[in-house]
Amino acid sequence: MEKNSLKFIISLYKKHSILFVFALIGSVLEAGALSGFVYILKNVIDDIFVEKNYNKLILIISILISLAIFKQIGFFLKNYLYPVIILKIIRELREKIYKNILEAEISYLNRLSIGEIVSRATNDIERFSIMLSSLGTNVITETLTIIGIIGLLIYTDWKLFLIFVIVIPFLALVLNHFGEKRKKYAKLVQESLAEFTSHLSQILNGLETVKLFKKEVFQRIFNKLNQKLFQREVKSRLYETVYLSSVEIIAYIGVVGIISYGGYRVIKGEITAGQFFSFLGGVLVLVNSMQILQRGLVNLKGITPIIERLQTLLNIPKEKGGTKPFKSLKKEITYQNAYVKIGDREILNNINLKIRKGEKVAIIGLSGSGKTTLVKLLPRLIKDYDGKILIDETELTKFEISSLRERFGVLSQEVFIFNDTVRNNLLIAKPNAKEEELFEALKKAKAEFIFKLPEGLDTKLGEKGSVLSGGERQRLALARLFLKNPEILIIDEGTSALDVETEEKVAKELIKSFKDKTVLMITHRLSLLNVVDRVIVMENGKIVEEGRVKELKLRNGLLNRFLQISKEIEN
Repeated sequence: MEKNSLKFIISLYKKHSILFVFALIGSVLEAGALSGFVYILKNVIDDIFVEKNYNKLILIISILISLAIFKQIGFFLKNYLYPVIILKIIRELREKIYKNILEAEISYLNRLSIGEIVSRATNDIERFSIMLSSLGTNVITETLTIIGIIGLLIYTDWKLFLIFVIVIPFLALVLNHFGEKRKKYAKLVQESLAEFTSHLSQILNGLETVKLFKKEVFQRIFNKLNQKLFQREVKSRLYETVYLSSVEIIAYIGVVGIISYGGYRVIKGEITAGQFFSFLGGVLVLVNSMQILQRGLVNLKGITPIIERLQTLLNIPKEKGGTKPFKSLKKEITYQNAYVKIGDREILNNINLKIRKGEKVAIIGLSGSGKTTLVKLLPRLIKDYDGKILIDETELTKFEISSLRERFGVLSQEVFIFNDTVRNNLLIAKPNAKEEELFEALKKAKAEFIFKLPEGLDTKLGEKGSVLSGGERQRLALARLFLKNPEILIIDEGTSALDVETEEKVAKELIKSFKDKTVLMITHRLSLLNVVDRVIVMENGKIVEEGRVKELKLRNGLLNRFLQISKEIEN
């Protein structure tokens, strides 16, 4: 195990040092009792079977019972407390990873696939748990047993022990060689599992699309990933099996040597039969413990790549913001020569714009004109820009992010509905909302259909809200906005799945409920322009027209072209 990996594991155990001490006591008791059993074997043979001493029989039985009790106490402490410690550690790791994801810099997470993140947070943590179990119940306990038995063997007959010492370098060579192979393939197996999970995640997310195309292509990709995973798992298993077999062969050779030399010495009268069988029993226990220990060490050879993969999630860069709390918009939002560039592509180009407090602004333009980027800058969902964006007279980047977002409400075309009840999907907007508030928000969003669901607010909505239609999901998301009652509202095609009549009703309700609030509305429905104060028309990342609807209609500009196309479509 590498030094950094060991430091990481020790840091995890430190929080549970008291439990660890008791578990360690259990290991000591079990190892000590086992060594005691081996030692007492000499007296059983020499004092009972050879001398036929009744008094010593009673004493030995008493000692054996005591050893058995100590062993069981040790067994319980070890086999209960080590797993409890690991379960606590795994719980803490999951909590930290989940918290990190929630607080992560979005641009960083976008570099990883969803499947990769899920694989590291599930498969890798599960594998890490198994390896930690091996560390506690196998490595520590068997190390203590080996130390105790070696001491006993040296005390019993150091000459016989020399034979065993001869085989140790061979065991070390085997451990090192196959341990490195195991480490390599453990990493490759985890990488393949991540690819497998990622592909499966993509297929489930886009199942409707997949069904409309040639499934043979997807099957071919899956088979390739599955075969690669299979081959790596087979190689990993091969090296582990060959390693264990090699250890057994070396151990058998050592035992044969001990039996040969020990038997010779018994015949010569240099040691008693009890000493020999006690030594032989100790060797067998030692070999068994070494096999378990080495199996654990081989597993631990593969723990470093697992830790490295977990640390990617444990060290996710957090969002950076300013320190000034955002309390409210007092006057206006100002864009000054704002640019956004991704790679070589300019998304926004020299944006100069003022939005007054309480103003209702519609933003229109063709797809790719920069509308969404323009509004996402404000709640800092997109952070990288040049120029200035001021809220009142303070640069946007100086505000503390959570307090800033607390004042924003965003409704986009892609609605987030998680697999839970209607109630819990609403409460993320206002955790302490009363039942009446939930009903009122649903009514404002024209989402009365919720009241007709089998279990009302306690109806589970399925993955991504699969129980609901697209329009119903948008109305539920609208209800969340009414509950949150934000100071600045951004609607990015958030009513696109609604029919025209419902959309107009919802738009009027929005304007009425948020009459004193600032509303930015991206829409392709030009009929909604009648409810806003001002229209901004964008093209190729620039603002090409700006003003009241009536004023822009008098110009022969881009808005008029959009209106003309809209009329032709309606006709």
